[in-house]
Amino acid sequence: MATMVAAALTTLAVTWWSGPIDQAVNSGGAGADPFYPRIDPLVFGGRGIVPIGYAAFAFILGVTLGVLIRRTVPAMAATLATFAAVQIATPLWVRLQLAPAVDATLSFTEAKPVNIGVDAVREVDFGQPGAWVLSEQTVNASGHSTALPASLTDCSSMSDCAATLTKAGYRQQVTYQPADNFWALQAAETGLYLALALALTGFCTWWIRRRLT
Repeated sequence: MATMVAAALTTLAVTWWSGPIDQAVNSGGAGADPFYPRIDPLVFGGRGIVPIGYAAFAFILGVTLGVLIRRTVPAMAATLATFAAVQIATPLWVRLQLAPAVDATLSFTEAKPVNIGVDAVREVDFGQPGAWVLSEQTVNASGHSTALPASLTDCSSMSDCAATLTKAGYRQQVTYQPADNFWALQAAETGLYLALALALTGFCTWWIRRRLT
């Protein structure tokens, strides 16, 4: 319980302190650069309520592995390794499934190129500040991924490049989690970690009773 209270107080302080920054990023206003949106995996775990779920899961995980291994240092090492693995896997595979992402195919009048590579437009500004961009892909008029037109090398500015791509029928396919999904993802992920903690608690109870009988 003390672990969860400490996590709650810490995340409350961090969320409060970063509030003006997050608001600026989500509104696309001045001062947003170079900060990441709060829904981005790099900062998501330090905001909102999800650290409470992390703390509960980490504590019960340590208890469970201590009961199973029954040696302090190996149990601590196993706890650290397991918790780190779960923390890496969650944003890569699990969090993506906790709230519906948005798929959009945008013209280059709607999606302004920000970074153009050799074979594709790497990044666009598509009017969704604070979003977590999951993937981007440049497609031709037929909807297929293909090389950019050779004429793109002659454009002198991003607006000229956008006009060239628009004329050639190119579009940008973007998959993203909108900024408004932040609290839905926070609630779902917190619930997931608390459910794992409860499951491990039940397992520990069963294991201890089994060994005592």
